This record gives sequence, structure tokens and C-alpha cells, in this order.
Amino acid sequence: MSYDIFISYRRKGAGAGVAGELQAKLENLGHKVFLDVDEIGSGQFPVQIENAIDDCKDFLLVLSPGTLDRCIDEEDWVRREIVQAQNAKKNIIGVGLPGFIMPKAEALPEPLKPLTTIQVFLWTHEYRTASFERIVENLVSSVLKKRRNRRGRLAMLSLVLVLLSVVLFFSLKDSTAVPDEIEPTDTEVIADNHNETQLFDYHMNKAEALVLDLPDGIEFKKDFLQMVSNKDIYLKMMEGLAEYDSAMILKNSFGDTFEDAYNVETKRNALLELRKAYMETITSDLKLMIAEGGLKFAQQDMEIAYILALPEDKPMLDSLNAIINSK
Repeated sequence: MSYDIFISYRRKGAGAGVAGELQAKLENLGHKVFLDVDEIGSGQFPVQIENAIDDCKDFLLVLSPGTLDRCIDEEDWVRREIVQAQNAKKNIIGVGLPGFIMPKAEALPEPLKPLTTIQVFLWTHEYRTASFERIVENLVSSVLKKRRNRRGRLAMLSLVLVLLSVVLFFSLKDSTAVPDEIEPTDTEVIADNHNETQLFDYHMNKAEALVLDLPDGIEFKKDFLQMVSNKDIYLKMMEGLAEYDSAMILKNSFGDTFEDAYNVETKRNALLELRKAYMETITSDLKLMIAEGGLKFAQQDMEIAYILALPEDKPMLDSLNAIINSK
């Protein structure tokens, strides 16, 4: 099982109760938490502990009075957990209970001296809500959890886009067909290109209806959450582009036959800018995950990014993909 957070604590004293409370609160937020009282099953105890620490992103150290006193013993389990987390370069956060005072570096065993530099949040009955919020804000896994949730939404979106692409392919392949809503005209009208005019109007009107409530490019870039989570907006954008493209096929087929009263090029370019803004946000997200060590999630999001990418985005995605594969 994969874990986001490992909680280390002394079983005796108040630390055990706080560790259990932290576990419950974090799991309610969707984190996967390792707490040895629940998670240790059959097998060698040290191996399970080491694997859980290596697997996690964050290491919470519950510090009650006297927690570090026994760490002078090299075989002490709390000491071994801390050293394992330090060697694995985990994000170590201290949770200080009332009465705990961090010893000076010279009073700690050599491997534990770096503990004096970690963040320690005071955990009291009166201020534990505020302390918990600050702890969550400083978890690496809080960032990655948001990416994981968004990855699920994007995976659903990518499937819809694939289906949309298939539909679009066949609709453009048969772009001269008259939609059901358009009444066929007689031979004389078709000869005068009136049928194509109707088709042009049909596609343009549908495109405008689809994108009527889309935000402009600037607002779209500002609203990060709207861009990454609202698949309806993205689908409207894609459908609008498909309809504009259908109209453009007709318009280009007949040259100056149609007066471009709809400003096709301008509206189509505006939609392309929105799609570009969407892609810029996804790639920024990928760079953040690579920088913060979320390579597993970055690899999965990269597959979706390739589906959504514009041709000019491919070299940049190839470069990011090379970084992921090299680590």
C-alpha cells in the first residue's frame, strides 16, 4: 500500500493520542496515513517501517516531553525512524506537545542534530485547529493530493476528448451532408450554393451558441481552478472549434461566395488562445510536480498533456518527459 504521510510517536504518554487524532484528521482530508498501531501486520517489523517511510512524502514527528531522551540508544525505534526519514530526504514536520522543548544540537546524538532546524508546530487543546491547518499547508502530499484529484478529472476529460475527436473526424469527412435541422433544397437552389450557405449559417450559429458563455482568454488564465476542473468549459471550447472548422471548410471551398459576417477567423483564434492557456496551466503544473518530487503523478499527467497538446507544445513536453524519465 502506498502512503502519503508517516506518523512517528512514543507509545507511552500523550503522544499516542495526538498521533491518532492527526491520523483521523488527515485521513478525513483524503491522505493515506501510516500509523504503526494500525498498520503493522505480519512480517519483520523493521522492514515494514522502513518501507513505509521510504514510500511516504511527509514524516510527522510527534514530540512530547522526553520523546528524544531515549534516542541516545542506537536501537531506539523513534531514533531509527527519524534517521530513516532524514536519509530518505522526507519532509519532516514536528508536532510539539505542551512541555516539549527542542534540545540544543550539542545535546542530541550526531544523526539527530538536523532536527533542531525542522519546523515544529505547537499542539495544544486551544490552538490545535490552527496548528493542524498550518501542518497541512506545509505537507508536500497536500500539493500532490490536489494533483491526484485533478488527474482523475483530466483522465475523464481525455476520454471524452478522444470520443469527440472520433465524432469530429467523421463529421468533417462528411461535411457536405445536410444536418437534420436543415431542410434540403431543390436542384436549382443547390446550383446557386444556397444549400452551402445554409450549412455555413448552421455551423456558425451552433458554434456561437456553444461558446457564448465562455470567459475570455485573460479571465481564463486568471482562474486556475476553473481551467483545470471545469470539463464543460473545455468541451464547449472544443465543440466550438469543431463547428467553426466545419464552417471554414465551406467558406474556403467557395472563396468569396460568403461574406464573413461572423468574423470566423477572429472567433476561432480566440478559442485557440483559450486552449493554449489551458495547456500552459497543465505544463506549469507538471513542472511543479517534477520540482517537488511527484514523479509518479507527473508521468501519469504527462500522458494526458500529450493528448491535449497543440503541435507547438510537443517539443516542450518532450523535454519535460525526458527529465521525468532521467530521474
